Amino acid sequence: MSIHYDLYTSGNPLKSEEQQPLHARVIPSGTIDAKKFIELTSKANGFSPATIEGCLQAVTAELRHWLAQGWIVEVGELGHFYLSLKCDRPVMEKKEIRSPSIHLNRVNLRINKRFREALESLQLERMESPYRTTSNHSDDECRTLLMKYVNEQGCITRADFMRITGISRDKALELLKRFLEERIIRKYGGGRTIVYLKNVL
Repeated sequence: MSIHYDLYTSGNPLKSEEQQPLHARVIPSGTIDAKKFIELTSKANGFSPATIEGCLQAVTAELRHWLAQGWIVEVGELGHFYLSLKCDRPVMEKKEIRSPSIHLNRVNLRINKRFREALESLQLERMESPYRTTSNHSDDECRTLLMKYVNEQGCITRADFMRITGISRDKALELLKRFLEERIIRKYGGGRTIVYLKNVL
């Protein structure tokens, strides 16, 4: 089975008039949640779902424990997990910042070479993404749609914002960043679980 992809223009933070390069992005076939993944693994290997779930919970707990101790942890042929940190603000000298101003940035995964090589032979096929959208909405109209949705639903994701306005991913990120700076919304969560809430001043 082929993996579908589409080509997108790169972001243009400097607003240059020059043509921006294209980059490839996988068009997801869907999402396999944890329960479904355990079910599929059970059918493929013969282990009971309860056994697989118990092993996953044990591996997750042990991984979390050793990461919290500052170790880099190799998990089977998957790869190495490790933590990265971030500072609250840019600093030039070590004495300018203290531990309370340094926080966890993300949990990183450096894929094992054998795991990556097993995916190198994948078949790729170009197609137009069903998620690519165009919109005639002005920025003010997008703001109005955003706030209407937040007032009705309590929060909004970037994907929801793209869906209700018909704008591209890059445009959605640009507008959400501007609305955050204008303090009409606030961000909650991190990574792929970010949602945007109405900012109560």
